[in-house]
Amino acid sequence: MKKVLNLILVCTFFCLVLTACGKNEGDTSNTIKQDATTEEAPADVENDSESTEDALKVVYLVNGSLGDKGFYDSAAAGLFEIKEKLGAEMKIIEMGRDETSYEGHFLDVSEQDWDVIIAGTWSVKEIAQNTAAQYPDKKYVLFDSDVDRDVVTDDNMMGITYKSNQGAFMAGVLAAQMLDSKDAKIDASERTLGFIGSMDVANINDFLVGYLEGVAYVDPEIRVITSYVGSFEDVPKCLEMTTQLYNQGAQVVYAPTSQSILGAATAALNVDKYLIACDQDLYTQLADEKPDIAQNILTSTLKNVGESLVTAVEGIVDGSMTCDQTYSLGLESGAVGLAYNENFDKIVPDDIKANLEIVKDKIINGEIEVSSAMEMTTDEVSALRDSMK
Repeated sequence: MKKVLNLILVCTFFCLVLTACGKNEGDTSNTIKQDATTEEAPADVENDSESTEDALKVVYLVNGSLGDKGFYDSAAAGLFEIKEKLGAEMKIIEMGRDETSYEGHFLDVSEQDWDVIIAGTWSVKEIAQNTAAQYPDKKYVLFDSDVDRDVVTDDNMMGITYKSNQGAFMAGVLAAQMLDSKDAKIDASERTLGFIGSMDVANINDFLVGYLEGVAYVDPEIRVITSYVGSFEDVPKCLEMTTQLYNQGAQVVYAPTSQSILGAATAALNVDKYLIACDQDLYTQLADEKPDIAQNILTSTLKNVGESLVTAVEGIVDGSMTCDQTYSLGLESGAVGLAYNENFDKIVPDDIKANLEIVKDKIINGEIEVSSAMEMTTDEVSALRDSMK
């Protein structure tokens, strides 16, 4: 009964989040949920009140919806910081999951007077590149993806990639070391960890590869059970599948599960085990409104999308960064890493914290090289996954 009630509460909460985002398939100018930003969000995504003819104009096309407490919300927060720091006029357009509408959105904003057009992830790469090729006088930023210079030949699209595998390696080291921490939530007789991803695709498996290598770095005999939700947004399915991992003995689960993350967090609450979340500091985001769920979130691997977008737009404005380059950001830049919040500080023993810093330094200086699913074949990823299950 407790599990059912928790699922109902989480699904209700998640629906409220999406409703607050103003998701409407017939309206592309949706409202922004306040906690998706670093400041109070206006009712309209377009901040006309402070716009001037000379103001920098920046638009962000979301290939999904805000309220994910992760990737999209981080990018949205970056847009508001760009507005504050640069006095920019900005707009955020939630395109939803209907990919057939994406091309129209890209063409629409490219025809308008936006100075910088921002979009992200591999799923819009082809459309974004083709659009940039048609509008050589516009500047585009494509985050979480590289840029094919054979397609974009006019040097008007900047790529930003993140070394997610490095942050995931840190998560693997942490999870593996927690097995010997004598923590009350950890069964020391079980040498099993879990991984649940949203989809079995390269960018999600980049987290998996780093995580598995981090676990093996501590102890190659530790078993890691892997599963995929098969969706970016299915909260109940994520809860069900994460619960299965815990029931199979996983003492800590790492969950790059996109907008279904609340399902994984609820599963951790129900079985009173630890979860490592992904993209944003989920503990800090939930600590006030959902403290019962937050308490089992050990940490999150961070992908500081918002900060990278601020850096990119500032770089375009001052000339320190150019749109003929793809910038790859990792631990050394602070673009990825672990969330060192009050829960992490309270739960993780000091010796594990110290070792994590040593591992971080070794990755930065090249002493530890973390493999990437982006450079591996599907068979190679499968072989690594199967070797530890």
